[in-house]
Amino acid sequence: MKTIHYWGIFMLLNLVQLVRAQDLTTIGDQKPFQFNGNIEARGMFYRASGIPNRMQPFTYLLSGSPTATVYGWTVPMSFTISKENKSFQQPFNQYGMSPTYKWITLHAGHRSVNFSPYTLAGHTMLGGGFELNPGKIRVGFMYGRLNKATVIDTATQSLVPYAFTRKGFAAKLGYGTSDNYFDLSFLHAKDDSSSVADFNLPDNEKVFAAANSVLGYGGKLRLFRRFFFESDGAISLYTRDMNSPIHFDEINDPTLEKLKNLIKVNGTTEWFLAFSAGIGYSAKNYGLKISYRRIEPEFKSMGAYFFTNDVENLTISPNFTVWKGKLRGSGSFGIEQDNVNLQKTSTTKRIIGNANVSADFTERFGIDAYFTNFSNNQRPNTLRFADSLKIVQTTNNLSFMPRYTIFKETVTHMILGSVSMSEMNDYNSYYGADAPSRNISTMQYMMNYNIGFPQKMLNIYASLNYSDLKSVDVKTSYAGGSIGASYVFFDKKLLASANCTFMNGKNQGANSLIVNGSGNISYKINKIQSIRTSLYWTKNNPGSTVTGGYPSFSESRGEIAYQINFGL
Repeated sequence: MKTIHYWGIFMLLNLVQLVRAQDLTTIGDQKPFQFNGNIEARGMFYRASGIPNRMQPFTYLLSGSPTATVYGWTVPMSFTISKENKSFQQPFNQYGMSPTYKWITLHAGHRSVNFSPYTLAGHTMLGGGFELNPGKIRVGFMYGRLNKATVIDTATQSLVPYAFTRKGFAAKLGYGTSDNYFDLSFLHAKDDSSSVADFNLPDNEKVFAAANSVLGYGGKLRLFRRFFFESDGAISLYTRDMNSPIHFDEINDPTLEKLKNLIKVNGTTEWFLAFSAGIGYSAKNYGLKISYRRIEPEFKSMGAYFFTNDVENLTISPNFTVWKGKLRGSGSFGIEQDNVNLQKTSTTKRIIGNANVSADFTERFGIDAYFTNFSNNQRPNTLRFADSLKIVQTTNNLSFMPRYTIFKETVTHMILGSVSMSEMNDYNSYYGADAPSRNISTMQYMMNYNIGFPQKMLNIYASLNYSDLKSVDVKTSYAGGSIGASYVFFDKKLLASANCTFMNGKNQGANSLIVNGSGNISYKINKIQSIRTSLYWTKNNPGSTVTGGYPSFSESRGEIAYQINFGL
């Protein structure tokens, strides 16, 4: 009876979980109610030799993922009952809906809305709001809770640092279309210092109630059909401690002096800038874009989860398509550095670049090539420091992937190859002339072959791979392969497949071997019922028992499953 009680609560909770936008303009054409999904019962067996069991010899699992649809609203559900856990759990409960009618969209519950990359940028908010787009007018508003308070465990101190309840609002006002527009957006959020009790923790473990106001803009302009310009920017005022005893009068900042009459500030308030822009040209067979981005250190917004800050870069990104689409390419090249405000004792500069080219020489044969290059060069600014802190490194990656395919009515062939080369070169001189090299090089090779017989529903595949890593102190290589097949028969009701893989490794003279095998059979009883069985076997010989490593062992697992698929 307790299980039935849990199930009832679980269903009632999920019946209000509306997780996608509903277009009310088509509600008259939609079915009032639909119910589909599946329920599956599985029995699992396990046995190990050479090591203690890592699973129970036998266990079972009952799971399901039914989905209800009410006038187009999708309500996904899921449940699991195992031998170890007979109660229903739902650790991630987030309910929300965004119904739409013509140019009106309403948001309620847990919603993730994006007004700007620097203001409200996809942060999940529990609350409500709207977006209005009558013609070229672009209006949006959201209000709600951004974070829920986490209470510290006074006995174990398990949640340190803790978090306050954080609430805020965001607004957007703009004009234009998707190709030509200009938007202004604003976000204001702050922590509720009364949502978590003061536990008199040390200063290095305390979390202070903060506040944040961000004003940003975003725009895009297309000229003469081919040229376009786009830009986003923002200024963020962040108060690290709203209850700080440090008064604003003790801080000399002309910008904050002008803003103090509009927004509450104190001695812990700072302001930061973020800016990005790009200009480009797009034609039928080629294009070019030049982008610039600058984000100051410590720039943050309570409406976004993460920012890569203290970065400035300039990139050029070309792309082309020639020979009637048979040759395609794109890439980017640029320079990136940190220490934007020259507050550090060193500046790290990086050359960033990547390129990829795809060529179809014939209908059957083609090749793809990829190249990336990243280099670091750290130099001192006004202060000198030890040579051991300088960093000069480059990393290069080059890959070639040829492909050959034959598609016929009775048989298909597909051959895929891959060669990848990677190097990390360290040019630092502080190790001394006689110091060993710190360079690392890696080579990887792979070959896949697949043959299929569509009419017979038979597919056979095989692969080989080899990788080699070299440095002064380490030499490691792995060689392996796999072979497998799948076959459908009995009027497409029975599917059988088998697969075997092996991997042989060499590390500093020691050999290791891992062999995996699997077999699967599934049978479709009728339209709604199916049954399947699977077997898995692993043989692992680490080859390091002499040095006190893991011993050689083998494991086998089996599974029998019965599934019901339904739709009403």
